[in-house]
Amino acid sequence: MLLLSLLGAVVVGLVGLVVMVRRRSLAGFENGFLLTIALVLAGTGVLSAALAGIWLYLNAATRLVQGAVTDLSHNADLIEATALRDVNMTVDQMVRVAAAVGADVPRGAMKDIELALRTFQRVDPMLLELDVVDAEGRLLVTTSARGRREPLSRIAIAFALEGKRFVSDPTPFSEFKKSLFVIAVPVPGAQGRAPTAALVALYDQLNWFDDIARAMKFGRSGYAVLVDDDGRVLAHPDSARTREDMSGYTAVREARAGRSGWIVEENTAGVRRLFVYSPVKNPATVSPRPWIVVAEMDETEALAPLRSFRHQMLAIAVVVVAVCVGVAYQVWLYLKRPVNDLLRFAQRVRAGDLTARAHPKGRDEMARLETALNEMVLGLQERDRVKEVFGRYVTTQVSEELLKGSVSLGGERRRVTMLFSDIRNFTSMAEIMPAEQIVEFLNDYFSEMVDAVFEHAGVLDKFMGDGMLCVFGSVGADPDHPRHAVMAGLRMKALLAKINGERTVAGKPPIAIGIGIHTDDVVVGNIGSRRRLEYTVIGDGVNTCQRVEAANKELGTTILITETTYESVRDQFECRPMPDATMRGKTKTPRLFELLSARA
Repeated sequence: MLLLSLLGAVVVGLVGLVVMVRRRSLAGFENGFLLTIALVLAGTGVLSAALAGIWLYLNAATRLVQGAVTDLSHNADLIEATALRDVNMTVDQMVRVAAAVGADVPRGAMKDIELALRTFQRVDPMLLELDVVDAEGRLLVTTSARGRREPLSRIAIAFALEGKRFVSDPTPFSEFKKSLFVIAVPVPGAQGRAPTAALVALYDQLNWFDDIARAMKFGRSGYAVLVDDDGRVLAHPDSARTREDMSGYTAVREARAGRSGWIVEENTAGVRRLFVYSPVKNPATVSPRPWIVVAEMDETEALAPLRSFRHQMLAIAVVVVAVCVGVAYQVWLYLKRPVNDLLRFAQRVRAGDLTARAHPKGRDEMARLETALNEMVLGLQERDRVKEVFGRYVTTQVSEELLKGSVSLGGERRRVTMLFSDIRNFTSMAEIMPAEQIVEFLNDYFSEMVDAVFEHAGVLDKFMGDGMLCVFGSVGADPDHPRHAVMAGLRMKALLAKINGERTVAGKPPIAIGIGIHTDDVVVGNIGSRRRLEYTVIGDGVNTCQRVEAANKELGTTILITETTYESVRDQFECRPMPDATMRGKTKTPRLFELLSARA
Protein backbone atom coordinates (compact mmCIF):
# COMPACT_ATOMS: atom_id res chain seq x y z
CA MET A 1 0.00 0.00 0.00
CA LEU A 2 2.87 2.34 0.84
CA LEU A 3 4.53 1.65 -2.50
CA LEU A 4 1.28 2.30 -4.32
CA SER A 5 0.96 5.59 -2.44
CA LEU A 6 4.53 6.49 -3.43
CA LEU A 7 3.78 5.55 -7.03
CA GLY A 8 0.71 7.78 -6.97
CA ALA A 9 2.79 10.60 -5.49
CA VAL A 10 5.38 10.19 -8.28
CA VAL A 11 2.68 10.36 -10.95
CA VAL A 12 1.13 13.41 -9.28
CA GLY A 13 4.59 15.01 -9.10
CA LEU A 14 5.23 14.48 -12.81
CA VAL A 15 1.81 15.89 -13.68
CA GLY A 16 2.51 18.83 -11.36
CA LEU A 17 5.79 19.55 -13.16
CA VAL A 18 4.02 19.56 -16.52
CA VAL A 19 1.27 21.86 -15.22
CA MET A 20 3.85 24.18 -13.61
CA VAL A 21 5.74 24.51 -16.90
CA ARG A 22 2.63 25.02 -19.03
CA ARG A 23 1.17 27.64 -16.67
CA ARG A 24 4.54 29.34 -16.02
CA SER A 25 3.78 29.19 -12.32
CA LEU A 26 7.16 30.65 -11.32
CA ALA A 27 6.97 33.58 -13.73
CA GLY A 28 6.25 35.89 -10.80
CA PHE A 29 9.77 35.37 -9.39
CA GLU A 30 12.75 37.36 -10.55
CA ASN A 31 14.57 34.22 -11.71
CA GLY A 32 11.39 32.27 -12.47
CA PHE A 33 12.56 31.03 -15.88
CA LEU A 34 15.82 29.60 -14.54
CA LEU A 35 14.04 28.22 -11.48
CA THR A 36 11.55 26.45 -13.72
CA ILE A 37 14.30 24.83 -15.79
CA ALA A 38 16.25 23.78 -12.70
CA LEU A 39 13.18 22.40 -10.96
CA VAL A 40 12.09 20.52 -14.08
CA LEU A 41 15.52 18.93 -14.47
CA ALA A 42 15.93 18.07 -10.81
CA GLY A 43 12.30 17.07 -10.35
CA THR A 44 12.24 14.89 -13.45
CA GLY A 45 15.43 13.15 -12.37
CA VAL A 46 14.22 12.61 -8.82
CA LEU A 47 10.78 11.41 -9.85
CA SER A 48 12.24 9.17 -12.54
CA ALA A 49 14.63 7.65 -10.00
CA ALA A 50 11.74 7.14 -7.61
CA LEU A 51 9.64 5.56 -10.35
CA ALA A 52 12.48 3.25 -11.35
CA GLY A 53 13.15 2.36 -7.70
CA ILE A 54 9.49 1.54 -7.07
CA TRP A 55 9.36 -0.56 -10.22
CA LEU A 56 12.53 -2.45 -9.28
CA TYR A 57 11.28 -2.96 -5.73
CA LEU A 58 7.92 -4.27 -6.88
CA ASN A 59 9.60 -6.45 -9.48
CA ALA A 60 11.98 -7.87 -6.88
CA ALA A 61 9.09 -8.47 -4.47
CA THR A 62 7.10 -10.18 -7.21
CA ARG A 63 10.05 -12.38 -8.15
CA LEU A 64 10.68 -13.23 -4.52
CA VAL A 65 7.09 -14.26 -3.94
CA GLN A 66 6.97 -15.97 -7.32
CA GLY A 67 9.89 -18.08 -6.18
CA ALA A 68 7.90 -19.12 -3.13
CA VAL A 69 4.95 -19.91 -5.39
CA THR A 70 7.19 -22.05 -7.60
CA ASP A 71 8.62 -23.89 -4.59
CA LEU A 72 5.14 -24.50 -3.24
CA SER A 73 3.98 -25.75 -6.63
CA HIS A 74 6.84 -28.23 -6.62
CA ASN A 75 5.92 -29.30 -3.11
CA ALA A 76 2.29 -29.62 -4.21
CA ASP A 77 3.37 -31.81 -7.11
CA LEU A 78 5.43 -33.88 -4.69
CA ILE A 79 2.48 -34.24 -2.31
CA GLU A 80 0.18 -35.16 -5.17
CA ALA A 81 2.58 -37.76 -6.56
CA THR A 82 3.25 -39.20 -3.12
CA ALA A 83 -0.44 -39.47 -2.33
CA LEU A 84 -1.20 -41.23 -5.60
CA ARG A 85 1.76 -43.54 -5.13
CA ASP A 86 0.75 -44.49 -1.59
CA VAL A 87 -2.86 -45.11 -2.59
CA ASN A 88 -1.80 -47.24 -5.54
CA MET A 89 0.69 -49.18 -3.41
CA THR A 90 -1.98 -49.81 -0.79
CA VAL A 91 -4.49 -50.93 -3.43
CA ASP A 92 -1.91 -53.29 -4.95
CA GLN A 93 -1.10 -54.72 -1.52
CA MET A 94 -4.82 -55.18 -0.80
CA VAL A 95 -5.22 -57.08 -4.11
CA ARG A 96 -2.47 -59.47 -3.09
CA VAL A 97 -3.98 -59.93 0.38
CA ALA A 98 -7.45 -60.48 -1.19
CA ALA A 99 -5.99 -63.17 -3.44
CA ALA A 100 -4.36 -64.81 -0.42
CA VAL A 101 -7.57 -64.93 1.63
CA GLY A 102 -9.75 -65.84 -1.34
CA ALA A 103 -9.30 -69.58 -0.70
CA ASP A 104 -10.15 -69.21 3.00
CA VAL A 105 -13.54 -67.55 2.46
CA PRO A 106 -15.39 -70.60 1.02
CA ARG A 107 -14.12 -72.90 3.73
CA GLY A 108 -14.94 -70.43 6.54
CA ALA A 109 -11.39 -70.05 7.91
CA MET A 110 -12.22 -66.72 9.48
CA LYS A 111 -9.48 -66.94 12.12
CA ASP A 112 -6.84 -67.27 9.44
CA ILE A 113 -8.39 -64.39 7.47
CA GLU A 114 -8.41 -62.14 10.57
CA LEU A 115 -4.81 -63.00 11.34
CA ALA A 116 -3.77 -62.13 7.80
CA LEU A 117 -5.68 -58.83 7.93
CA ARG A 118 -4.15 -57.79 11.23
CA THR A 119 -0.68 -58.67 9.97
CA PHE A 120 -1.35 -56.52 6.87
CA GLN A 121 -2.62 -53.69 9.07
CA ARG A 122 0.55 -53.72 11.15
CA VAL A 123 2.63 -53.49 8.01
CA ASP A 124 0.65 -50.48 6.68
CA PRO A 125 -0.25 -48.15 9.60
CA MET A 126 -2.47 -46.01 7.33
CA LEU A 127 -5.04 -48.85 7.27
CA LEU A 128 -7.25 -48.05 10.22
CA GLU A 129 -9.70 -50.92 9.64
CA LEU A 130 -9.99 -53.91 7.31
CA ASP A 131 -13.22 -55.80 6.53
CA VAL A 132 -14.14 -58.87 4.48
CA VAL A 133 -17.74 -58.72 3.27
CA ASP A 134 -19.56 -61.52 1.36
CA ALA A 135 -21.77 -61.09 -1.70
CA GLU A 136 -24.87 -60.66 0.51
CA GLY A 137 -23.21 -57.69 2.27
CA ARG A 138 -22.60 -59.62 5.52
CA LEU A 139 -19.55 -58.61 7.52
CA LEU A 140 -17.48 -61.80 7.68
CA VAL A 141 -14.28 -60.43 9.29
CA THR A 142 -13.32 -57.02 10.70
CA THR A 143 -10.32 -55.60 12.50
CA SER A 144 -12.44 -52.79 14.00
CA ALA A 145 -12.41 -52.58 17.76
CA ARG A 146 -15.75 -50.78 17.85
CA GLY A 147 -17.94 -53.84 17.60
CA ARG A 148 -19.31 -52.66 14.28
CA ARG A 149 -21.86 -54.90 12.50
CA GLU A 150 -22.37 -52.94 9.28
CA PRO A 151 -19.87 -52.78 6.44
CA LEU A 152 -17.91 -49.53 5.85
CA SER A 153 -19.51 -48.76 2.47
CA ARG A 154 -22.06 -50.75 0.50
CA ILE A 155 -21.18 -48.76 -2.62
CA ALA A 156 -17.58 -49.86 -2.29
CA ILE A 157 -18.70 -53.50 -1.91
CA ALA A 158 -20.87 -53.23 -5.03
CA PHE A 159 -17.91 -51.95 -7.09
CA ALA A 160 -15.65 -54.71 -5.70
CA LEU A 161 -18.15 -57.53 -6.41
CA GLU A 162 -18.19 -56.31 -10.02
CA GLY A 163 -14.42 -56.80 -10.13
CA LYS A 164 -13.54 -53.07 -9.88
CA ARG A 165 -11.27 -51.23 -7.54
CA PHE A 166 -12.87 -48.47 -5.46
CA VAL A 167 -11.36 -45.45 -3.74
CA SER A 168 -13.84 -43.00 -2.22
CA ASP A 169 -13.56 -39.63 -0.46
CA PRO A 170 -15.02 -38.70 1.95
CA THR A 171 -16.22 -41.41 4.27
CA PRO A 172 -19.51 -41.10 6.10
CA PHE A 173 -17.82 -41.46 9.47
CA SER A 174 -18.04 -38.02 11.01
CA GLU A 175 -16.62 -39.15 14.32
CA PHE A 176 -13.15 -39.24 12.82
CA LYS A 177 -11.10 -36.07 13.06
CA LYS A 178 -9.51 -36.53 9.65
CA SER A 179 -10.91 -37.19 6.21
CA LEU A 180 -10.55 -40.86 5.41
CA PHE A 181 -10.79 -43.03 2.32
CA VAL A 182 -12.71 -46.21 1.77
CA ILE A 183 -10.77 -48.58 -0.47
CA ALA A 184 -12.35 -51.76 -1.76
CA VAL A 185 -10.94 -54.58 -3.94
CA PRO A 186 -12.60 -57.82 -5.06
CA VAL A 187 -11.79 -61.15 -3.36
CA PRO A 188 -11.49 -63.58 -6.29
CA GLY A 189 -13.41 -66.86 -6.26
CA ALA A 190 -11.84 -70.26 -6.66
CA GLN A 191 -10.36 -71.11 -10.05
CA GLY A 192 -10.89 -67.64 -11.49
CA ARG A 193 -14.58 -67.46 -10.75
CA ALA A 194 -16.47 -64.20 -10.08
CA PRO A 195 -15.65 -62.41 -6.82
CA THR A 196 -17.34 -64.00 -3.82
CA ALA A 197 -16.46 -61.23 -1.35
CA ALA A 198 -14.86 -57.82 -1.05
CA LEU A 199 -11.88 -56.62 0.96
CA VAL A 200 -12.73 -53.14 2.31
CA ALA A 201 -10.27 -50.81 4.14
CA LEU A 202 -10.66 -47.59 6.07
CA TYR A 203 -7.57 -45.77 4.87
CA ASP A 204 -5.97 -42.70 6.52
CA GLN A 205 -4.28 -41.03 3.55
CA LEU A 206 -3.21 -38.09 5.70
CA ASN A 207 -1.41 -40.03 8.34
CA TRP A 208 1.86 -39.50 6.57
CA PHE A 209 1.16 -35.83 5.84
CA ASP A 210 1.17 -34.89 9.53
CA ASP A 211 4.89 -35.57 9.61
CA ILE A 212 5.41 -33.72 6.33
CA ALA A 213 3.39 -30.71 7.55
CA ARG A 214 5.52 -30.48 10.67
CA ALA A 215 8.65 -30.69 8.54
CA MET A 216 7.56 -28.12 5.95
CA LYS A 217 8.63 -24.98 7.84
CA PHE A 218 9.42 -21.66 6.15
CA GLY A 219 11.61 -19.43 8.28
CA ARG A 220 10.42 -18.70 11.80
CA SER A 221 6.73 -18.12 11.09
CA GLY A 222 5.99 -20.03 7.89
CA TYR A 223 4.34 -23.42 7.56
CA ALA A 224 2.15 -25.38 5.16
CA VAL A 225 -1.29 -26.89 5.66
CA LEU A 226 -3.49 -29.22 3.62
CA VAL A 227 -7.10 -28.14 3.14
CA ASP A 228 -10.01 -30.07 1.64
CA ASP A 229 -12.44 -28.72 -0.92
CA ASP A 230 -14.80 -27.54 1.82
CA GLY A 231 -12.09 -25.34 3.29
CA ARG A 232 -11.47 -27.58 6.30
CA VAL A 233 -7.90 -28.23 7.46
CA LEU A 234 -6.90 -31.84 6.80
CA ALA A 235 -3.35 -31.61 8.13
CA HIS A 236 -1.62 -28.92 10.18
CA PRO A 237 1.67 -28.74 12.07
CA ASP A 238 -0.48 -27.97 15.10
CA SER A 239 -2.78 -30.98 15.41
CA ALA A 240 -5.21 -28.91 17.50
CA ARG A 241 -6.05 -26.86 14.38
CA THR A 242 -7.09 -29.90 12.34
CA ARG A 243 -10.59 -29.46 10.90
CA GLU A 244 -10.29 -25.65 11.31
CA ASP A 245 -12.41 -23.75 8.78
CA MET A 246 -10.32 -21.75 6.28
CA SER A 247 -13.03 -21.36 3.63
CA GLY A 248 -13.16 -17.59 4.22
CA TYR A 249 -9.54 -17.06 3.12
CA THR A 250 -9.05 -15.60 -0.35
CA ALA A 251 -6.21 -18.06 -0.97
CA VAL A 252 -8.55 -21.02 -0.38
CA ARG A 253 -11.27 -19.57 -2.61
CA GLU A 254 -8.77 -18.96 -5.41
CA ALA A 255 -7.31 -22.48 -5.14
CA ARG A 256 -10.80 -24.03 -5.12
CA ALA A 257 -11.29 -22.28 -8.49
CA GLY A 258 -8.20 -24.11 -9.77
CA ARG A 259 -5.76 -21.17 -9.57
CA SER A 260 -2.30 -21.01 -8.01
CA GLY A 261 -0.76 -17.79 -6.75
CA TRP A 262 -0.13 -15.62 -3.73
CA ILE A 263 -1.83 -12.91 -1.74
CA VAL A 264 -1.17 -10.80 1.34
CA GLU A 265 -4.09 -10.48 3.73
CA GLU A 266 -4.95 -10.72 7.41
CA ASN A 267 -5.60 -14.08 8.98
CA THR A 268 -8.29 -14.73 11.59
CA ALA A 269 -5.95 -13.35 14.27
CA GLY A 270 -5.66 -10.02 12.42
CA VAL A 271 -2.02 -10.55 11.44
CA ARG A 272 -0.98 -9.74 7.87
CA ARG A 273 0.36 -12.93 6.31
CA LEU A 274 1.69 -13.92 2.94
CA PHE A 275 -0.40 -16.81 1.61
CA VAL A 276 0.89 -18.98 -1.24
CA TYR A 277 -1.68 -21.47 -2.53
CA SER A 278 -1.99 -24.27 -5.05
CA PRO A 279 -4.60 -27.00 -5.72
CA VAL A 280 -3.55 -30.67 -5.33
CA LYS A 281 -5.16 -33.63 -7.08
CA ASN A 282 -7.23 -35.84 -4.79
CA PRO A 283 -6.28 -39.53 -5.18
CA ALA A 284 -9.93 -40.61 -4.91
CA THR A 285 -11.37 -42.44 -7.96
CA VAL A 286 -15.03 -41.77 -7.21
CA SER A 287 -16.28 -38.13 -7.22
CA PRO A 288 -12.80 -36.73 -6.53
CA ARG A 289 -12.61 -33.17 -5.18
CA PRO A 290 -9.23 -31.40 -5.11
CA TRP A 291 -7.25 -30.66 -2.04
CA ILE A 292 -5.44 -27.37 -1.42
CA VAL A 293 -1.93 -26.77 -0.15
CA VAL A 294 -1.56 -23.37 1.56
CA ALA A 295 1.74 -22.00 2.86
CA GLU A 296 1.63 -18.90 5.02
CA MET A 297 4.22 -16.63 6.59
CA ASP A 298 4.34 -13.20 8.27
CA GLU A 299 4.55 -10.49 5.63
CA THR A 300 7.53 -8.79 7.26
CA GLU A 301 9.51 -12.02 7.38
CA ALA A 302 8.53 -13.00 3.84
CA LEU A 303 9.76 -9.70 2.47
CA ALA A 304 12.81 -9.49 4.77
CA PRO A 305 15.25 -10.14 1.87
CA LEU A 306 13.92 -6.96 0.27
CA ARG A 307 15.03 -4.79 3.17
CA SER A 308 18.68 -4.79 2.17
CA PHE A 309 17.59 -4.25 -1.43
CA ARG A 310 15.41 -1.35 -0.31
CA HIS A 311 18.34 0.21 1.54
CA GLN A 312 20.47 -0.13 -1.57
CA MET A 313 17.74 1.45 -3.66
CA LEU A 314 17.47 4.33 -1.20
CA ALA A 315 21.22 4.87 -1.39
CA ILE A 316 21.09 4.80 -5.20
CA ALA A 317 18.13 7.20 -5.14
CA VAL A 318 20.09 9.62 -2.94
CA VAL A 319 23.01 9.49 -5.36
CA VAL A 320 20.68 10.01 -8.34
CA VAL A 321 19.00 12.95 -6.59
CA ALA A 322 22.38 14.50 -5.83
CA VAL A 323 23.48 14.05 -9.45
CA CYS A 324 20.21 15.52 -10.74
CA VAL A 325 20.49 18.51 -8.43
CA GLY A 326 24.12 19.00 -9.48
CA VAL A 327 23.22 18.80 -13.16
CA ALA A 328 20.31 21.20 -12.63
CA TYR A 329 22.67 23.63 -10.87
CA GLN A 330 25.18 23.43 -13.71
CA VAL A 331 22.40 24.03 -16.26
CA TRP A 332 21.27 26.96 -14.10
CA LEU A 333 24.78 28.43 -14.28
CA TYR A 334 25.01 27.71 -18.01
CA LEU A 335 21.77 29.55 -18.76
CA LYS A 336 22.01 32.26 -16.11
CA ARG A 337 24.90 34.16 -17.71
CA PRO A 338 23.48 34.46 -21.27
CA VAL A 339 19.97 35.13 -19.93
CA ASN A 340 21.24 37.89 -17.63
CA ASP A 341 23.33 39.30 -20.49
CA LEU A 342 20.23 39.41 -22.68
CA LEU A 343 18.26 41.01 -19.86
CA ARG A 344 20.86 43.76 -19.40
CA PHE A 345 20.98 44.20 -23.17
CA ALA A 346 17.16 44.59 -23.32
CA GLN A 347 17.21 47.07 -20.42
CA ARG A 348 19.79 49.23 -22.21
CA VAL A 349 17.68 49.21 -25.39
CA ARG A 350 14.57 50.05 -23.39
CA ALA A 351 16.44 53.00 -21.87
CA GLY A 352 17.16 54.26 -25.39
CA ASP A 353 20.76 53.08 -25.75
CA LEU A 354 20.71 51.72 -29.29
CA THR A 355 24.48 51.23 -29.26
CA ALA A 356 23.98 48.14 -27.07
CA ARG A 357 24.90 44.84 -28.70
CA ALA A 358 24.59 41.19 -27.77
CA HIS A 359 27.59 38.92 -28.39
CA PRO A 360 26.37 35.62 -29.89
CA LYS A 361 28.61 32.59 -29.54
CA GLY A 362 27.96 29.45 -31.56
CA ARG A 363 24.93 28.55 -33.64
CA ASP A 364 22.44 27.33 -31.05
CA GLU A 365 19.04 28.86 -30.24
CA MET A 366 20.55 31.32 -27.78
CA ALA A 367 23.06 32.56 -30.34
CA ARG A 368 20.34 32.90 -32.98
CA LEU A 369 18.20 34.86 -30.49
CA GLU A 370 21.10 37.22 -29.75
CA THR A 371 21.68 37.70 -33.48
CA ALA A 372 17.99 38.45 -34.02
CA LEU A 373 18.03 41.00 -31.19
CA ASN A 374 21.07 42.71 -32.69
CA GLU A 375 19.22 42.95 -35.99
CA MET A 376 16.22 44.36 -34.16
CA VAL A 377 18.37 47.08 -32.58
CA LEU A 378 19.82 47.94 -35.98
CA GLY A 379 16.24 48.25 -37.23
CA LEU A 380 15.41 50.57 -34.32
CA GLN A 381 18.45 52.68 -35.16
CA GLU A 382 17.34 52.92 -38.76
CA ARG A 383 13.80 53.80 -37.68
CA ASP A 384 15.06 56.59 -35.42
CA ARG A 385 17.31 57.88 -38.18
CA VAL A 386 14.37 57.93 -40.59
CA LYS A 387 12.21 59.57 -37.96
CA GLU A 388 14.86 62.20 -37.28
CA VAL A 389 15.33 62.99 -40.97
CA PHE A 390 11.60 62.82 -41.56
CA GLY A 391 11.04 65.20 -38.66
CA ARG A 392 13.25 67.81 -40.27
CA TYR A 393 10.97 68.00 -43.27
CA VAL A 394 7.66 67.18 -41.63
CA THR A 395 6.43 68.58 -38.35
CA THR A 396 7.20 66.25 -35.45
CA GLN A 397 3.57 65.78 -34.45
CA VAL A 398 2.62 64.91 -38.02
CA SER A 399 5.56 62.57 -38.51
CA GLU A 400 4.72 60.69 -35.31
CA GLU A 401 1.09 60.37 -36.33
CA LEU A 402 2.11 59.21 -39.79
CA LEU A 403 4.53 56.60 -38.37
CA LYS A 404 1.77 55.33 -36.08
CA GLY A 405 -0.62 55.21 -39.04
CA SER A 406 -3.10 57.60 -37.36
CA VAL A 407 -3.25 60.19 -40.17
CA SER A 408 -5.28 59.07 -43.16
CA LEU A 409 -4.43 59.95 -46.73
CA GLY A 410 -6.70 62.57 -48.28
CA GLY A 411 -8.32 65.47 -46.45
CA GLU A 412 -10.98 66.15 -43.85
CA ARG A 413 -12.81 69.35 -42.90
CA ARG A 414 -11.84 70.59 -39.46
CA ARG A 415 -12.07 73.80 -37.49
CA VAL A 416 -8.57 74.98 -36.71
CA THR A 417 -6.71 78.12 -35.71
CA MET A 418 -3.99 79.32 -38.07
CA LEU A 419 -1.02 81.55 -37.24
CA PHE A 420 0.92 83.32 -39.96
CA SER A 421 4.04 85.37 -39.21
CA ASP A 422 6.30 87.47 -41.43
CA ILE A 423 9.42 89.62 -41.00
CA ARG A 424 8.94 93.29 -41.81
CA ASN A 425 11.14 94.79 -44.54
CA PHE A 426 12.98 91.50 -45.07
CA THR A 427 13.43 92.27 -48.77
CA SER A 428 15.50 95.35 -47.90
CA MET A 429 17.57 93.34 -45.44
CA ALA A 430 18.25 90.62 -48.02
CA GLU A 431 19.54 93.16 -50.53
CA ILE A 432 22.45 94.19 -48.30
CA MET A 433 23.26 90.80 -46.74
CA PRO A 434 25.22 87.95 -48.35
CA ALA A 435 23.18 84.81 -49.05
CA GLU A 436 25.07 82.83 -46.42
CA GLN A 437 24.20 85.36 -43.71
CA ILE A 438 20.58 85.39 -44.82
CA VAL A 439 20.39 81.57 -44.43
CA GLU A 440 22.13 81.73 -41.03
CA PHE A 441 19.82 84.51 -39.86
CA LEU A 442 16.69 82.69 -40.98
CA ASN A 443 17.82 79.43 -39.36
CA ASP A 444 18.40 81.15 -36.02
CA TYR A 445 15.14 83.08 -36.27
CA PHE A 446 12.97 80.11 -37.28
CA SER A 447 14.53 77.90 -34.62
CA GLU A 448 13.27 80.26 -31.91
CA MET A 449 9.85 80.80 -33.48
CA VAL A 450 9.14 77.15 -34.30
CA ASP A 451 10.02 76.15 -30.74
CA ALA A 452 7.41 78.62 -29.51
CA VAL A 453 4.80 77.01 -31.76
CA PHE A 454 5.73 73.49 -30.64
CA GLU A 455 5.58 74.51 -26.98
CA HIS A 456 1.86 75.14 -27.42
CA ALA A 457 0.91 72.05 -29.47
CA GLY A 458 1.11 73.79 -32.83
CA VAL A 459 1.99 72.20 -36.16
CA LEU A 460 4.42 73.86 -38.55
CA ASP A 461 2.66 73.73 -41.89
CA LYS A 462 5.31 75.34 -44.11
CA PHE A 463 7.97 78.01 -44.47
CA MET A 464 7.14 80.69 -47.00
CA GLY A 465 10.36 82.64 -47.54
CA ASP A 466 10.74 84.74 -44.39
CA GLY A 467 7.27 83.77 -43.21
CA MET A 468 5.80 80.62 -41.78
CA LEU A 469 2.32 79.12 -41.49
CA CYS A 470 1.40 77.22 -38.32
CA VAL A 471 -1.82 75.34 -37.52
CA PHE A 472 -3.34 74.48 -34.13
CA GLY A 473 -5.90 71.69 -33.76
CA SER A 474 -5.14 69.91 -37.04
CA VAL A 475 -3.61 66.78 -35.43
CA GLY A 476 -5.41 64.95 -32.68
CA ALA A 477 -8.15 66.34 -30.48
CA ASP A 478 -7.44 69.89 -29.27
CA PRO A 479 -10.66 71.81 -28.47
CA ASP A 480 -8.60 74.64 -26.93
CA HIS A 481 -6.62 75.39 -30.09
CA PRO A 482 -7.54 79.15 -30.24
CA ARG A 483 -5.98 79.75 -26.85
CA HIS A 484 -2.89 77.70 -27.81
CA ALA A 485 -2.42 79.78 -30.95
CA VAL A 486 -2.72 83.04 -29.04
CA MET A 487 -0.25 81.83 -26.40
CA ALA A 488 2.19 80.87 -29.17
CA GLY A 489 1.85 84.36 -30.69
CA LEU A 490 2.64 86.03 -27.35
CA ARG A 491 5.60 83.69 -26.91
CA MET A 492 6.91 84.60 -30.38
CA LYS A 493 6.60 88.28 -29.51
CA ALA A 494 8.63 87.72 -26.32
CA LEU A 495 11.28 85.76 -28.22
CA LEU A 496 11.49 88.61 -30.76
CA ALA A 497 12.57 90.92 -27.92
CA LYS A 498 15.27 88.42 -27.00
CA ILE A 499 16.50 88.20 -30.59
CA ASN A 500 16.58 92.00 -30.93
CA GLY A 501 18.54 92.30 -27.69
CA GLU A 502 21.18 89.91 -29.05
CA ARG A 503 21.27 91.83 -32.37
CA THR A 504 21.72 95.15 -30.53
CA VAL A 505 24.68 93.69 -28.60
CA ALA A 506 26.13 92.50 -31.91
CA GLY A 507 25.65 95.96 -33.44
CA LYS A 508 22.90 94.91 -35.77
CA PRO A 509 19.59 96.68 -36.31
CA PRO A 510 16.46 95.20 -34.68
CA ILE A 511 13.80 93.47 -36.71
CA ALA A 512 10.03 93.59 -36.55
CA ILE A 513 7.50 90.89 -37.33
CA GLY A 514 3.80 90.68 -37.90
CA ILE A 515 1.58 87.83 -36.65
CA GLY A 516 -1.94 87.10 -37.82
CA ILE A 517 -4.21 84.55 -36.07
CA HIS A 518 -7.50 83.33 -37.52
CA THR A 519 -9.94 80.50 -36.61
CA ASP A 520 -11.89 78.95 -39.47
CA ASP A 521 -13.07 75.72 -41.12
CA VAL A 522 -10.52 74.35 -43.58
CA VAL A 523 -9.58 71.06 -45.22
CA VAL A 524 -6.72 69.33 -43.38
CA GLY A 525 -4.87 66.35 -44.84
CA ASN A 526 -2.35 64.94 -47.25
CA ILE A 527 -2.47 66.98 -50.43
CA GLY A 528 -0.33 66.39 -53.51
CA SER A 529 0.49 63.79 -56.17
CA ARG A 530 0.96 60.03 -56.00
CA ARG A 531 4.72 60.56 -55.79
CA ARG A 532 4.83 63.38 -53.27
CA LEU A 533 2.36 64.40 -50.58
CA GLU A 534 2.29 67.36 -48.25
CA TYR A 535 0.36 67.49 -45.02
CA THR A 536 -1.21 70.96 -45.07
CA VAL A 537 -4.38 73.02 -44.80
CA ILE A 538 -6.43 74.25 -47.74
CA GLY A 539 -9.20 76.81 -47.72
CA ASP A 540 -10.18 80.48 -47.71
CA GLY A 541 -9.21 80.67 -44.06
CA VAL A 542 -5.54 80.34 -45.03
CA ASN A 543 -5.73 83.41 -47.29
CA THR A 544 -7.63 85.31 -44.60
CA CYS A 545 -4.90 84.55 -42.07
CA GLN A 546 -2.22 85.89 -44.43
CA ARG A 547 -4.23 89.08 -45.03
CA VAL A 548 -4.67 89.56 -41.26
CA GLU A 549 -0.89 89.34 -40.81
CA ALA A 550 -0.39 91.91 -43.60
CA ALA A 551 -2.80 94.29 -41.85
CA ASN A 552 -0.27 94.70 -39.01
CA LYS A 553 1.85 96.87 -41.25
CA GLU A 554 -1.08 99.19 -42.04
CA LEU A 555 -2.32 99.37 -38.44
CA GLY A 556 1.13 99.53 -36.79
CA THR A 557 0.56 96.42 -34.62
CA THR A 558 2.44 93.17 -34.00
CA ILE A 559 -0.30 90.59 -33.35
CA LEU A 560 -3.78 90.74 -34.84
CA ILE A 561 -6.55 88.18 -34.31
CA THR A 562 -9.86 87.85 -36.07
CA GLU A 563 -13.30 88.01 -34.51
CA THR A 564 -13.69 84.19 -34.61
CA THR A 565 -10.56 83.74 -32.54
CA TYR A 566 -11.42 86.64 -30.24
CA GLU A 567 -14.78 85.08 -29.27
CA SER A 568 -12.95 82.02 -27.94
CA VAL A 569 -10.25 83.85 -25.93
CA ARG A 570 -11.84 87.16 -24.92
CA ASP A 571 -12.07 86.13 -21.26
CA GLN A 572 -8.43 85.08 -21.07
CA PHE A 573 -6.54 87.79 -22.96
CA GLU A 574 -6.48 91.56 -23.18
CA CYS A 575 -7.45 92.62 -26.70
CA ARG A 576 -8.12 95.99 -28.36
CA PRO A 577 -10.61 96.35 -31.22
CA MET A 578 -9.16 97.79 -34.36
CA PRO A 579 -10.77 99.97 -37.07
CA ASP A 580 -11.88 98.31 -40.23
CA ALA A 581 -9.04 97.60 -42.61
CA THR A 582 -9.13 96.81 -46.30
CA MET A 583 -7.76 93.40 -47.23
CA ARG A 584 -6.56 92.78 -50.73
CA GLY A 585 -8.59 90.13 -52.52
CA LYS A 586 -11.27 89.95 -49.78
CA THR A 587 -14.80 91.19 -50.36
CA LYS A 588 -15.77 90.54 -46.74
CA THR A 589 -13.37 91.93 -44.17
CA PRO A 590 -13.44 90.30 -40.67
CA ARG A 591 -13.27 92.44 -37.55
CA LEU A 592 -9.75 92.61 -36.14
CA PHE A 593 -8.43 92.81 -32.58
CA GLU A 594 -4.92 93.59 -31.40
CA LEU A 595 -3.64 90.99 -28.93
CA LEU A 596 -2.02 92.80 -26.03
CA SER A 597 -1.38 90.33 -23.24
CA ALA A 598 -2.83 87.53 -21.18
CA ARG A 599 -5.15 88.44 -18.33
CA ALA A 600 -3.73 88.06 -14.83
